[in-house]
Amino acid sequence: MKQRNLAKEAGCSWVEAGNLIHKFHVGDTSHKQAFEIYQELHALVNEIKEMGYVPNTDFVLHDVGEEEKEKYLLQHSEKIAVAFGFIGSVGSSKPVRVFKNLRICGDCHSAFKYFSVARAREIVVRDSNRFHHFRNGSCSCNDHW
Repeated sequence: MKQRNLAKEAGCSWVEAGNLIHKFHVGDTSHKQAFEIYQELHALVNEIKEMGYVPNTDFVLHDVGEEEKEKYLLQHSEKIAVAFGFIGSVGSSKPVRVFKNLRICGDCHSAFKYFSVARAREIVVRDSNRFHHFRNGSCSCNDHW
């Protein structure tokens, strides 16, 4: 890639709330509500683990321990965007709509199925391949993402 002067596109996700677009990158802490976003994300993950969710660390390509890999998974931009969508629309029954410039990873795909049950909300993710409609623990793609 260096020889051809190519750069890898950074993954990012965005969500609309209050007529504003909120953009997130992996591990993003720059948002003014970052503390609340990560509180919601940690609460969600703890809740879905009790429901049977097991983080799939195969999607982390860093050579680190399992615990560290789980932390990396928690920092994916699409998870941050969904958590923000939940806290930005408390009391709403409307779907949380997230857009992503790359494909959604398998762990996020699995987590969002659980998120849709835990928060009784539909989640719509548009990634680079297709729309994913997560509702009641399943996805419209029938796991052919």
